[in-house]
Amino acid sequence: MNILKVRSVDENDLFALVVLAEEFMPGEAIEEKRIDMLRQALEKPNYELLVAELNGEIVGFIDQWVICDFAHGAKLSYIQNLYVASQHRGKGVGSRLLQEIIKNSKKKGVLEIHAVTGFNNKPAVQLYKKYGLVKESLQLEMEFK
Repeated sequence: MNILKVRSVDENDLFALVVLAEEFMPGEAIEEKRIDMLRQALEKPNYELLVAELNGEIVGFIDQWVICDFAHGAKLSYIQNLYVASQHRGKGVGSRLLQEIIKNSKKKGVLEIHAVTGFNNKPAVQLYKKYGLVKESLQLEMEFK
């Protein structure tokens, strides 16, 4: 029987998360840099990272930043990453992760949740829409290398 558990990350999960991050965004960063950035983020009280654990194996993750936005006069959540290992997609893992982030955002008094995904990532767009997120704005980015 498969047991899926969604929980907060702990120090023992770092290597598994780095492996998943490399599958998610290959060649973007070296392992040490990813671990360093992850440790820095985890020190911030407005950062949350959840993992999906299936039978003891980390198979996905979602993270969010909660910020205070003066224009809205409220807290906003920004989902930075949602990733499920390719062999575990279509099994409800992404849904469970997103449900938990939505629940936690409500507890934190968040007004809105924002999520970013690639233009062609139709499964992610469908998942976000399934849980009530709508196409509201355009995100632009500039990369410094």
